Amino acid sequence: MDISGTNLMPHMEYVANMPQQIIDAMQFNVECIPNIIAWMLCMTFGYLMYTEAMSIIKKQGTDPYPLLLHCWMITIDVIGSITSWYLAFTYDFFWIFVVFGIGLPIWVFMEAKAIHTCIVTQSERNRQFRNLAKGDVTEKQARMWAYGMIAASACLNMYTMDMIGGIANAAVWVIWPLTNYVFPLWCWREFRARGIEEGTRDGATMRLHIILIIQISLMWIPGLSWYLGFTQFTHYPAYYIMGAAMTALCIYNAWQYSKLPPMRGTEAKSE
Repeated sequence: MDISGTNLMPHMEYVANMPQQIIDAMQFNVECIPNIIAWMLCMTFGYLMYTEAMSIIKKQGTDPYPLLLHCWMITIDVIGSITSWYLAFTYDFFWIFVVFGIGLPIWVFMEAKAIHTCIVTQSERNRQFRNLAKGDVTEKQARMWAYGMIAASACLNMYTMDMIGGIANAAVWVIWPLTNYVFPLWCWREFRARGIEEGTRDGATMRLHIILIIQISLMWIPGLSWYLGFTQFTHYPAYYIMGAAMTALCIYNAWQYSKLPPMRGTEAKSE
């Protein structure tokens, strides 16, 4: 059967020459101001998603996110850092590529710190890798499993990006919304399990849930989404449906969390 000339995936044409699409959408002119504002909102709340997690780790001694999420995200952000500097040198140091090249390593540092904390802290090792070992999980076991998850995540992410042009085509920009969507999806079980096992709000904060709701909504709501502003590739029903579903899951997670008793530390202070 001859299928030559058949347009099997019309929207794939929109992923062509992605770096130039980004440059065109992020110029310092009046037409691009909405895109720049949307980008600033997205980056601000994306940053808060991790700074709030770092605050919880420092104050409560536990990570609100599952370790696999950090392993997934650190590969995306390392690839994003490399991509940003490649594009900066290729496109005359256009400002947004330079900003990402400087900013993404900050996320990488926070992700690496979270992974390290999970590995070296006995209680976190046992929680993150429960049911994978008899008795306490050793640091060697945790390190082996964590590094294995990072390697597997890197292979999967690089394979996905290669299908849409790789580093030279700024492919990481196309899949970044998905990296935000996995937060409510992968955290649902973690948040739910903690609520049932511990029966308190330990391990998260309502502030974190609100940040997640806002950031996920910024991925897909027209007029607020930077990703809708710089490329037509995201303008198809599945993208909106997925975004709405993940926002709804964030709201559900927050609602379930709001029903839990206060954190144990809060109760202790009140006494």
